[in-house]
Amino acid sequence: MQLKSKIFNREWWNTRLALIIRDEDNFAEKRRIPYTPLHVAVVGFFAFLFVFGMGFVIANTFFAPPKFTGQDAVIARQVVELNMTVDSLAKVLVSKNNYIENVRKVLGEDVKYLKDESRTTTVKNSSKIKADSVNIDRLDQSDMKLREEMERGNTDLNKVGANKLEDLKDLYLFQPLKGIVSEKYSVKNNHYGIDIVAEKDAPIKSISEGTVIMSSWTDDTGYVITVQHRAELISVYKHCSVLLKKSGDFVRAGEIIAIIGNTGELTTGPHVHFEVWYQGNPVNPEKLIAF
Repeated sequence: MQLKSKIFNREWWNTRLALIIRDEDNFAEKRRIPYTPLHVAVVGFFAFLFVFGMGFVIANTFFAPPKFTGQDAVIARQVVELNMTVDSLAKVLVSKNNYIENVRKVLGEDVKYLKDESRTTTVKNSSKIKADSVNIDRLDQSDMKLREEMERGNTDLNKVGANKLEDLKDLYLFQPLKGIVSEKYSVKNNHYGIDIVAEKDAPIKSISEGTVIMSSWTDDTGYVITVQHRAELISVYKHCSVLLKKSGDFVRAGEIIAIIGNTGELTTGPHVHFEVWYQGNPVNPEKLIAF
């Protein structure tokens, strides 16, 4: 008889059976335990309920979290809120420390610039600026100009040779946005980047993965965002209308970080002023990226 037919057969449930225990040596009958399938099902069901009930009681007795009432409940809630606040402050502190360290790397101990690449250049001794002498708190002031941070010190310019630019050949750099280069890179005119004109509200993308080391407002250049990449490479995006990332954020290559704009005093229309710095020196972006 099949199992399904047995389950719905009343006579099968009442079939009398017996469990016989015999001696191992002579097979003599030692004990006989009569039972029916119905008895086995009932006993198994109650055994399951007993085990489940005991497990529930033990879990709530020994493993349940403590319950607080009255003043104890208020104190427990305050402790939880304080723990959450401490965790948040710890994350902010780590982000600030990373930001300060990145700024120190940008400034370095000896800030240098490019000479006009159309001429043969000689390196002049520049006055050294130690990182410890930099007032980091000034970086958050609205009137702090980005170029003063990047170009602090002697205005003598040092040339980044072709051999140094070879170090960047393994980097794949994204175009920050699609547009027309309206003004070229020119050290002679103190224009340490290129101006790119594009459609209104065009997204600005990070040229490579890295960490945002500045995302703020300056009087001259409006909303500015700066990203530090590997190989001591830094990219700067000025005159933005909206900044989508904040200091300490990690960005991927090609990720949108800002929107094109016309902010700041030194602007003549909607565009992006884009700069690339390598080892503390401004580099012509068109030597690294095809526009």
